[in-house]
Amino acid sequence: MINRGYGRAFFWDARSSSLEEQVLKPIQDPNEMDLTIEEASSRVGLNATAMSQALASYVRSILSGDSPYDRFINGDPAALTEEHRAGLQIFRGKGNCTACHVGPTFTDERLHNTGVAWRDGQLADVGAGKGTFKTPTLREVARTAPYMHDGSLATLEDVIEFYDGGGRPNPNLDSEMRPLHLTAGEKRALVVFLQALSGVIREGTR
Repeated sequence: MINRGYGRAFFWDARSSSLEEQVLKPIQDPNEMDLTIEEASSRVGLNATAMSQALASYVRSILSGDSPYDRFINGDPAALTEEHRAGLQIFRGKGNCTACHVGPTFTDERLHNTGVAWRDGQLADVGAGKGTFKTPTLREVARTAPYMHDGSLATLEDVIEFYDGGGRPNPNLDSEMRPLHLTAGEKRALVVFLQALSGVIREGTR
């Protein structure tokens, strides 16, 4: 939910194109709140439109910023250590992370097949189709384990190992996916850099 006010597609399969549409889905989902919109509206005293606007406005207020990375790119060279900066170079270069995690939100908001859903010769989850899932933001990523759409990877180290191996081969694997051959030191530096994307989280009017 962090910085989703800047998003262009919502849910792992990008099935919603606006926050106003997205915020109503968990209310109706039988695996979540399992309510009709009418029942939810009666509970809060708002019609569906007002309820979606209020919820979307609140989600837009959940913001993360002022991370060490932000301070570094805004002119404070001391905000990142030498190891942070080494990780940033790997992120932008050898690691090819910016193929998907781009811009200030660290997501291209697009769908990709990294092979995470490919199990035993078939797709365990088709996502948006052919095993594609939306790129998540990396803001606060050190605080948001477990990882991937299914929570199948427990740590950042696990995620980096997965990508270092080129993902999981399958017929629809993204062309950007390939073995990275990172050294142990490069993997550690990349983890350290990702930790530098944690900053100050603000929500509402506080």
